[in-house]
Amino acid sequence: MRYFLLELHKQKKLFQVIKFGVVGALCAAIDMFLFILLFDYLHLNYLLANFGSTCLAILINYFISKKWVFRSGKYSNQVELVVFVGFSLIGLLLNQGLVWVFVEYSMADPKLGKLLAIVLVAIFNFITKKAFVFKG
Repeated sequence: MRYFLLELHKQKKLFQVIKFGVVGALCAAIDMFLFILLFDYLHLNYLLANFGSTCLAILINYFISKKWVFRSGKYSNQVELVVFVGFSLIGLLLNQGLVWVFVEYSMADPKLGKLLAIVLVAIFNFITKKAFVFKG
């Protein structure tokens, strides 16, 4: 019985990682779409475009993650949102910094820098959301 429960627990964790990945991919696609719209078509500075697209993607990610990926944690909905936004702001700063480094120091195209930053910050986002915002 214990083996069965351990296997079930492992499957639930794997399914949660898969769901997080699906939500992350959806939000990354929204983020990239908005970034390209703001940068290429509205001609905003790449850092302003990144800031705007990332902020909207963070909000969408919160609501989908809360409903589908994680269970609510020990906090009230208001505190949970504040903690989520707090860690997301750290992620936003990491994202902004990485995009800037990739564009200014690696001479990468802003769209490539944005994509690389999304991938790297996704790891930070999963760990912090799982450990500090929602129940594991």
